[in-house]
Amino acid sequence: MPKVLELKPLKKKHLKLIMVESEFPVDWWFEAPKKIKEDLVWNLHLISKEYLDVIDNLVEKYKPHFGAEEKPTNWDESQNQVDPLEELFKLKGLPFSRVDIDDNARDYLSAALDEHRKAVVRLEKRIREEIAKQGKIPEEDEWFQKLVIWKEYLERDYAAQEDEVRYNVREAWMMMNIINMAKDVDGTKLKGIFICDLRHFNGMEKLCSDLGIDIEKIKIKRTIKTEEIEELEKDVEITVKEKNS
Repeated sequence: MPKVLELKPLKKKHLKLIMVESEFPVDWWFEAPKKIKEDLVWNLHLISKEYLDVIDNLVEKYKPHFGAEEKPTNWDESQNQVDPLEELFKLKGLPFSRVDIDDNARDYLSAALDEHRKAVVRLEKRIREEIAKQGKIPEEDEWFQKLVIWKEYLERDYAAQEDEVRYNVREAWMMMNIINMAKDVDGTKLKGIFICDLRHFNGMEKLCSDLGIDIEKIKIKRTIKTEEIEELEKDVEITVKEKNS
């Protein structure tokens, strides 16, 4: 049975959500750009020891009842057998989950933009054909200008609709998943740690306010120390610290 997005305040429970900035940006698309798919860091879902130490310290400090992480677009359970972040919470006996929009809802919203994708591909083909036919970019050709403008309009409209899902829609789904985790935990005064991209802080904060959930936001300060700039590739020490906001 398809999941339904439903946001309701917790009954007889009070939740404080400690929002922690993810070590790296968590980018999201309906279809990831080719250059992103080939990016090594993006594909490996790397987590540094220093960042894990920060999360470990935060768990010790706040004593949360559960942990959640924004699910990366490229997350594949079959290729990510051991995740250090999940293992950290597991070793402390805490429930942990990656939260995101429901797959069926994502597919439904993505399908609604299929015509945009097809139209952009057709326009790109026509633009290439016009350039090949004239042997140059026909900047002053009115028809060519229209093709470029139509393509730009469609791409902007697609990006705007994808942004609506990337932020408003996904944030609502992530919040529902977090509330469901809180429902499954015993106790009336609960705390949870939620690791997500910094760009979600404002949207999640508003949702928390509407649902009567207290929040604390923790941003990550990054510093890179080197003995000599020339030796950057050989000797780099990265320090990750928490910074309350």
